Amino acid sequence: MKNLDLLAAQTAQKIITDTTNGDNKVSDVDNLVTKALGVLQENGVYAGLLYLYSRSANEQTLAKQIRMQLLHLTSELALTPPTDRQVGNKVVVEDAKASIALQFLTDHICNDLDRLLMVKQLWEQTLIYGRYGAKAREAEEKAREDETKAKLAGEVKSKP
Repeated sequence: MKNLDLLAAQTAQKIITDTTNGDNKVSDVDNLVTKALGVLQENGVYAGLLYLYSRSANEQTLAKQIRMQLLHLTSELALTPPTDRQVGNKVVVEDAKASIALQFLTDHICNDLDRLLMVKQLWEQTLIYGRYGAKAREAEEKAREDETKAKLAGEVKSKP
């Protein structure tokens, strides 16, 4: 028996790690994850994935990482998502075209109500953990900035 909560937590950590490096602002990650969660909860799994494929150029990099991890998560439910490619004895996660990913969703998830509800719950939990992870990362960054400012202010005051 698989611990789906653990899988959701691990996937959320991977999303935050993959999206909060480089030029991406943590607030942008939090914003996109929150919006994707809202679409998923209100409109379902298909709409949630479609939302992540429809993002504009400035959100596309973040959306790509999120959807790749969500689709890869379905491999834990004995499915082979279009994002997973076997290279030797290792699985490499790559982005899939929208048409292929959405067809996979329709054929293998949306046509089975039990699986659909499980995927929805698993993706919701993952995005909730991702949202809190982004908020925690943002709080850490702010605390680091405040600490640096305090040190600089202390150095300025101690100079004669």
